[in-house]
Amino acid sequence: MAIRAIVFDFDGTLVDSNELKYNAFFSLFPSNAICLKIIKEVLAEFLEETRFVILREILQRLENKNIKESEIEAKVLELADKYNENVVSLVKNCREMPRAEEALKKLGGEYSLYLSSTTPKESLVDIVKFRKWERYFVGIFGRPNTKISTLYKIMDLGSFNPSEILVVGDGVSDKESALKTGCRFFDANKDGGIFKDLLNSASKCFC
Repeated sequence: MAIRAIVFDFDGTLVDSNELKYNAFFSLFPSNAICLKIIKEVLAEFLEETRFVILREILQRLENKNIKESEIEAKVLELADKYNENVVSLVKNCREMPRAEEALKKLGGEYSLYLSSTTPKESLVDIVKFRKWERYFVGIFGRPNTKISTLYKIMDLGSFNPSEILVVGDGVSDKESALKTGCRFFDANKDGGIFKDLLNSASKCFC
């Protein structure tokens, strides 16, 4: 069955933002050796989780878990707001992945394109509109949706069979969401020219 819809991840797939989002966590805490060690450990274990999960884990480890849940939640929300403010500004202006917009332009004329990210939806829409990319997408999905729930929503909205949907992403969550829902997957972790490969595959109608 031929592909009818393509679902793109955002960070690390369409824009080169993974490193800056990673580094943004360090800017929220003191730059001492203990903090640096704990942040690195948490990011190694929870990198594809939400900023809320990551920040909660960092705070719990820094406080040795001797802190009330209500205090943790208040700090998480405060730090998440700071993180979001810093990251949105950076991602708006970071470079796109090579040939990303070219691919969106060409593929948008033949397939229904969707965006799926772990970034909160409001911030994601703000970034996409700033880059003037909203015209390429039929739908834009961010948190609180998960990658899996987003794919099921897209199936319902477009009356797509799972095999008619191609997920394009660079993360484990992208691949797992495609596998668990029966969608196809295109790995954006290839060395260079991934959109050239994607466009070549599209020319064969993804059959």
